[in-house]
Amino acid sequence: MQTLRGESDRIEVIDVLRGFTLFGIILVHFNEQYYAGIPPKTHENFLTHNLADTIVSGFIGLLISGKFFMIFSFLFGMSFFIQLAKSDGSPTFLLRFAWRLIVLFLIGFIHHLHYRGDILTIYAVLGFGLLLAYKLPDKALLALALILVFNLPSLGTRAYDVIVNPTAENAIMNPDQKELEVYYNTVKSGNYLDILKANFYEFKGKFEFQVFTGRLYITLGLFLLGLYAGRKKIFDNPLFFKKLIRYGLWTLLGCVVTAGLIALIVFAAKIEMTMPMQFLLGGTVLDVFNAALAAIYVGLIVTLFQKEKWRPRLMIFYEVGRMGLTTYLLQAVIGTLLLFSYGLGLLGNYGATVWAIASVVIFYLQIQSSKWWLYRFQYGPAEWLWRSLTYLKVQPLRKR
Repeated sequence: MQTLRGESDRIEVIDVLRGFTLFGIILVHFNEQYYAGIPPKTHENFLTHNLADTIVSGFIGLLISGKFFMIFSFLFGMSFFIQLAKSDGSPTFLLRFAWRLIVLFLIGFIHHLHYRGDILTIYAVLGFGLLLAYKLPDKALLALALILVFNLPSLGTRAYDVIVNPTAENAIMNPDQKELEVYYNTVKSGNYLDILKANFYEFKGKFEFQVFTGRLYITLGLFLLGLYAGRKKIFDNPLFFKKLIRYGLWTLLGCVVTAGLIALIVFAAKIEMTMPMQFLLGGTVLDVFNAALAAIYVGLIVTLFQKEKWRPRLMIFYEVGRMGLTTYLLQAVIGTLLLFSYGLGLLGNYGATVWAIASVVIFYLQIQSSKWWLYRFQYGPAEWLWRSLTYLKVQPLRKR
């Protein structure tokens, strides 16, 4: 059994996991064609043009979408712990981390102006939750993390809606068609400033969507779970991840059985499923399903990484994972240039199959360029900028 650490005592598998996650993220974002929202009914099939597109899109939706962002969020919390442990929790570090989050928000907001699906601004806001919770006892931290990861706050609000407002319809899921048409036409044929302006006004809606779906709670819970995992040094206990796979598989089976029973009961009893009831039952099962599958992916990657045959294969994700911020931002730059009007304007021209192939090619090029870059430089370009702004001093970049 091989160690999970590299020669520099860096836990290599964390960077490998981050790189693997970024592969899933680019597949999801290109499958959505960087639209990040509900399309107008006049263009509701812009993602799927044929049977192959439907299959590819369904595969990505079932096995990747909603799962890989969970791993990414968990690793953000783990990274906070690693930095915290190195600093011994000094007040200087805490202030610097708060400033680091502010810088991340500014970077993320610029990113959001180009792509409204940006997650960096959300991470920056929720990152302050780590500063509030880092002193919690282990049991309290784990309990709070699990309550949020399994989206219990949303479960409560969904149950309330079923009881109190059983016929309520949410504006987020039933938006105004004229507004949807205007946004689609803007990114498809508007000028650059039009797109920046449109995305600026989408900022509030993004956070409303995060609250409505519970993703805001889940993301914060994963931050806290990453912090807890760091405390417990789970990456120094590789056998834990075999148990994680087993628990994840049993939970996955439970989700499938539960979903089947719900469908059977609804069909047999001819129950009319209102919108609140759909969110309560379907949304809850989906939240648990996503968490279980994300856990299985983490367990598989870490377990395989210990094997001599698999370690070099998985190390292809190492450099691209070390440059996680650069990789994430560059994916959006390439994606929006290909799809939006200020680039080639290919939004809706091709379906999921073409964009899945394109995302694989782009990610392969990112892997190769990351290897080239980190052979010569200490950090990725975005990481270097973030670090320099954090310390308010230009940091050394080239390797000596």
